[in-house]
Amino acid sequence: MSSVRLRGPLATAVATAALLVLGGAAPALATTDGTLPHHAHHPAPLPTSYTISGDKTYPEGIARQQGTPYFYVGSTNDGTIYRGDVHHSATKVFLPGGKDGRVSVAGMKTDRAGRLIVAGGATGKVFVYDTRTRALLHVFDTGRTDTFLNDVALAPNGNAYVSDSLHPALWHITTAELKSRTVEQPLRVGVDLTRSPMVYNAGFNGNGLVVTGDGRYVLLADYNDYAFYRVDIRSHEVVPITLGGAKGISGDGLLLRGHTLTAVTELDNPDGQIAVLKLNGDYTKARLVSTVHGHGMHSPSTAAFDGRDLLIVNFQFQITDPKLPFNVVRVRAQ
Repeated sequence: MSSVRLRGPLATAVATAALLVLGGAAPALATTDGTLPHHAHHPAPLPTSYTISGDKTYPEGIARQQGTPYFYVGSTNDGTIYRGDVHHSATKVFLPGGKDGRVSVAGMKTDRAGRLIVAGGATGKVFVYDTRTRALLHVFDTGRTDTFLNDVALAPNGNAYVSDSLHPALWHITTAELKSRTVEQPLRVGVDLTRSPMVYNAGFNGNGLVVTGDGRYVLLADYNDYAFYRVDIRSHEVVPITLGGAKGISGDGLLLRGHTLTAVTELDNPDGQIAVLKLNGDYTKARLVSTVHGHGMHSPSTAAFDGRDLLIVNFQFQITDPKLPFNVVRVRAQ
């Protein structure tokens, strides 16, 4: 859910809903197929924006922790991780930058065990923390310097997959490795993309990714080429996803519910773009349902679900005079 691009401002979520613009500060997501779960009742209106401190934070990834009011956002600039409460408009430092060698972070997810799994960008490492105690549980290391670990996706069985924007690999962390008491562990390649249809070029390639509900496939965005691929976790077959003629759709951040894929990017759209795509049964074809721009987005990177809403991170990467404060904006559902 997330990316950095070598040239120009950076752009890389997902709803099971078509987008329609409401009056007010945010666009709305309208249910198209009835597959969305009911939004948990909140006693008071939720903030439409969440502020992140610092004038050089450049927040990129976000994780919404289910069963709690919390979400987590990370700084690409120094690795600070912030925690927000969906009921309050300001976030707080959860883990200071630089600790544990965490000098930059990109995509992140929380799992059912309360672990925060964080892609470490150019460090080539994935950091895992206990959200209750803030303790470092694991550092998974590629051992490489030619990587940019960009986004994290979780499978139904608890396995984690990590995209790499520079090195043609889909990285894999097993549930056994996550449960292990060993802190320092190697990060292993799950699928080698070297000879696949997904060609890595100069710039940022592998970016947003999600795992399908049956756990069989990873859907992976090629940020450089405005392309999406279906990666079979078992056979390692990589198949392009056709977009039915839709142009300019990129996936810095991806979210998936059922067969509805939502992609967030700033690529070619500094005011942000949320694209909702409907996938066919085997995830090889997609139809563009709708797109939304603006509405509080400023060069966004990715998003997380909050019930039927989206929490969208305004990254503003490489913007020398960013709009402050950095923030996360809520796209309110109908």
